[in-house]
Amino acid sequence: TLADDVTAVGTLRSAESVMLRPELAGRIARIAFDEGRPVKKGEVLVQLDDAVEAAEHARARAALGLAQANYKRNQDLFGRKFVSQRALDEAAANLRVAEAEARVAEARMRRMAVRAPFDGIVGIRNVSVGDYVKEGEDLVNLEAIETLKVDFRVPERYLSDLRVGQTVALLADALPGQQFDSRVVAIDPLVAAQDRAVLMRATLDNAAHALRPGMFARVRLTLSERP
Repeated sequence: TLADDVTAVGTLRSAESVMLRPELAGRIARIAFDEGRPVKKGEVLVQLDDAVEAAEHARARAALGLAQANYKRNQDLFGRKFVSQRALDEAAANLRVAEAEARVAEARMRRMAVRAPFDGIVGIRNVSVGDYVKEGEDLVNLEAIETLKVDFRVPERYLSDLRVGQTVALLADALPGQQFDSRVVAIDPLVAAQDRAVLMRATLDNAAHALRPGMFARVRLTLSERP
């Protein structure tokens, strides 16, 4: 069997990669992860001081309870013709406002905790307990590396031969003599004007964590096989 193939160079990328940043400014009260260790989706990684937010949430819940009691009382009075429809409508409106304010306070309190959006491995943190961080400030990167992506470019003259599912053999200079098999999962519809090449992406299993994102890779794309 003779394989028609083309070689290229590529870059390894995480299956998922994110720089965690707080949505609100605050002082770091707790760092709940070890650098370079795996974490689970939804796990709290950095907790900001939420004393003020917790107090606001408690106040909103108390106001909600009062609004609920007033609405129920007005319902009872309206049923006995002691209050007008307008009074009942105002009590219902106040209840909806109190419910919305309680949801806002709860959401604000939740945002004081920075959680892992997916399973992965945390990197090296840039902050310490006691630091005051602004909203959007870098805290730590999170990488999902059980599966890796490899992005590479192929000259446009091979465009008609490119298919999703084609086999890609990958070699890394950091691991001489080892070959990793992957498959094409996406082909960019745009041909880059600067080099007249097509960007392609393949994925490969990396359960052993032998490869890391950012590594240089040499790839051999099998276009077809014939006897």
